[in-house]
Amino acid sequence: MKRWILKWREIGGEKVSAIGLGSWDVRNPKAFLEVLLEAFSRGVNLVDTAEMYKTEPIIGEALAAYGDKDSIFVTTKLYPWHLKDEEECFKALERQRERLGKVPDLTLVHWPEDIATEVRVLEKAAEKGLTRMIGVSNVNKEQLEVALSSTKKHPIVAVQNKYSYTFRRTEELIPILEERNIALQAHTPLDKGKFPRNLLEVASEVQLPPATVALLFLLSRSKVVIPIPKTENKKHLEEILLALETELPEEALRKLE
Repeated sequence: MKRWILKWREIGGEKVSAIGLGSWDVRNPKAFLEVLLEAFSRGVNLVDTAEMYKTEPIIGEALAAYGDKDSIFVTTKLYPWHLKDEEECFKALERQRERLGKVPDLTLVHWPEDIATEVRVLEKAAEKGLTRMIGVSNVNKEQLEVALSSTKKHPIVAVQNKYSYTFRRTEELIPILEERNIALQAHTPLDKGKFPRNLLEVASEVQLPPATVALLFLLSRSKVVIPIPKTENKKHLEEILLALETELPEEALRKLE
């Protein structure tokens, strides 16, 4: 029997599944398409892409096949050189719209170079209706603070950074994000399957897959955290979805700490 997700988060005041799906380094487009459709059918309504991933056409195909593209929240990211000039940004987002079959719900500065300029250009794109919301990715605390102070009409609603059980540096941003109710999309949340021994031991004790435990740990850290693991495997998808319907005992969380 198929299970349905029970955990939710917010991005820009809109309800999204507490775990989304990433799309970096897709090796088998057909398998990934099938995983997306299964996830959508189970209530996952958040998917992440980027210009550099070149997965927008696959996601666009999945949205069309699903038949309710407006119910799926799509995050995309632009190359920094497309954010130095308004017209370049507008053209890049038009191409994203064509590939996805919809206006991106959220567009992020991918690897910031001049973050103040880049978020202002994104804000202009939002004013033109080329993206619904804006945010940043791969930022440190100083860059985040600059970005937050550089917008006027369209606030930063999300940050996407690497964040996993073994990579905690991003946690220094969480107090700022919680205060402003800014979502933290955690990329590479499963450390590419390289789990430390203590996590494997806890997973064995609670009889859950290590991937599920790793995701549950991140979800326990803050209400703003939204992991975005990537998979092309339906069995792995089940391990991801399991994190949306279960919790770790307090003792397990203490051991993971």
